[in-house]
Amino acid sequence: MSSLQELRQVLKEDASGRNLYDHLTEVLMKLLIERPANAFDNFELISADTKLNPLNPDPEKGRPLPPSGAELAQMQAWTAKCASLLKVPDEPPEDSGVKYPDILDDANLLEWAGFSLGKSELYRFYLSIKKLAEGLPGDVTALRFFGKIHTRGASYFIVEGLSPEDEEGINESLQEGRNGVNKYAYWVTQSTEASQPWVKLPNVTGAQITISRQFKRFLTGNLEAAVPSYPPFPGVEKNLLRAIIARIVGATSISPDGYFLVDDEADPPGVKPNENEAINETFPKAAADLKDPEAWKHHEIDLNKLGRVLKLPEQTDESGEPIVEEDPVEPNPPLNSLTPELWTFRVAPGGSGAATGSCAVAKSLSWPGAVAVAGGRKWVNVYCGWGIPYEASRYNPPLPGPIQTEWSPADEGAALVEQQDKRVDPTPPVVEGAGEE
Repeated sequence: MSSLQELRQVLKEDASGRNLYDHLTEVLMKLLIERPANAFDNFELISADTKLNPLNPDPEKGRPLPPSGAELAQMQAWTAKCASLLKVPDEPPEDSGVKYPDILDDANLLEWAGFSLGKSELYRFYLSIKKLAEGLPGDVTALRFFGKIHTRGASYFIVEGLSPEDEEGINESLQEGRNGVNKYAYWVTQSTEASQPWVKLPNVTGAQITISRQFKRFLTGNLEAAVPSYPPFPGVEKNLLRAIIARIVGATSISPDGYFLVDDEADPPGVKPNENEAINETFPKAAADLKDPEAWKHHEIDLNKLGRVLKLPEQTDESGEPIVEEDPVEPNPPLNSLTPELWTFRVAPGGSGAATGSCAVAKSLSWPGAVAVAGGRKWVNVYCGWGIPYEASRYNPPLPGPIQTEWSPADEGAALVEQQDKRVDPTPPVVEGAGEE
């Protein structure tokens, strides 16, 4: 046996389980990795630090603990719920005629904008939307994935579709119908499990939209939760969620210029798809051309100050005469241009990786989380955020109304008259023997 092997054998003889040979090896490795300036002077400190923090810790301590019985049961229950989405039914369901979006294809574009639900969750969500479409009436059309709104609890996954019909007996001055802000219906769910139901949100009123603009609040994740706010909000969380969606749709629904045309024949004027054959000559547009804000248009009409898309119906007084407003609020025009200060644009992939197949990404600065991606002949809008718009100034709650002043004679039209003092004792003493026979 050589002297080196004999020395190594001696250094490894230690009944404590840790030998000097392994410790010196770790110290030398630490010196090679960290390369301290004064290794000779600080050798004792380095040795002590290596003892406390070995380079090769006990592998048994680093192994993950097995799941407990409750955790394993929870995972099995979740797997069973999701597996029902993948199960092929014995008999194919009846075709309702409702077309659902191919969000698996849209995901390729959205990933360039930084939006992704993950491959597994995205596929389960696709199957969940497919199941929703099978249960909807055939007059529901144009389903699309609106996006995801975070809450303090479980997030809301939202799907949009054209409203099949108007509500009966609505007041057009208070709530618009299919031609206005309630053009679309919305369904929400909070999980991609098969057992999680889809809930249809109610239509929104103008008062709910205007009041929702005056406060900021994180949603709770409970559609029936109260909304404590000032000014008081007329509804519960599902009404607030619907109002937030209406504001996002009006402000961030954009598409490349040329996909839609103004429909002047409609009453009121709106937009319609461009079916002109000349569109084939202009599309697809190069991604570099879509970096210009002028290359995009709002294909959904933005809401005005009254939270409306349409003009306010004519109001009449008690005698039936029309009321003429001094400063009427007009609706916004269709296919409005973008405000450049509220959007950012980029090409993805860009730089040295730019190619003919690159896409253009537009991100909203007024509603963080709202993106639009256009590539080739396809474009897609999506929102993923907290449902709160950006404001440059710090938010301050509105001040309460002024305190009512004291009463004055002018309030009643007559002066106050002081009454004479009553000199009669209200509690006279009881006379002895009174009332006795």
